Amino acid sequence: MPYGIPWGPIEAYRCATCGGRHAYHEYRPFCGICGAKQPNERDARKQGLAIFVPTYGKRNTRDIDEINAFLQDNKGVPVRLWNYSVSHSELELRLRHSGGPEQSEAPWLNTVIYCSATELIHLPTSEWQSGLIVESRKTQDGTHYVLINREAGVRIECGMLALYFDVEPGL
Repeated sequence: MPYGIPWGPIEAYRCATCGGRHAYHEYRPFCGICGAKQPNERDARKQGLAIFVPTYGKRNTRDIDEINAFLQDNKGVPVRLWNYSVSHSELELRLRHSGGPEQSEAPWLNTVIYCSATELIHLPTSEWQSGLIVESRKTQDGTHYVLINREAGVRIECGMLALYFDVEPGL
């Protein structure tokens, strides 16, 4: 889980074609969602496509309201199981949302949903379109989190949940 330390507030960019938030932390010339070419950075700012997003201005977050807001904004983004450690009960899902060699010089940048103390995993092994929501409940052992995507048949139950932004995929 060593994905970095918190950053200060930054801007995100909304796609001129599909309207989705496709670039976090820096401008990207192509939308990571629909692939459309974007106006140059200066024109994107003039057209109101550059937006200030203080809750996404951190390298990571464990705030459930922030996580749910991010997941809602990124509904339909490709997501897949990326890693699971049996010995540590750690699970990683990756949402792919920007970059890539076929679109620009920039590397793919992903958002990682990190779960630890994972107790139940039910999900496809292939990529699916994100429609995830997070529910939480108090138990005698502390807060318990449930990630659900009913359309894709996803249900993950865990004891800790976090998002890590703009993670370059490892080999």
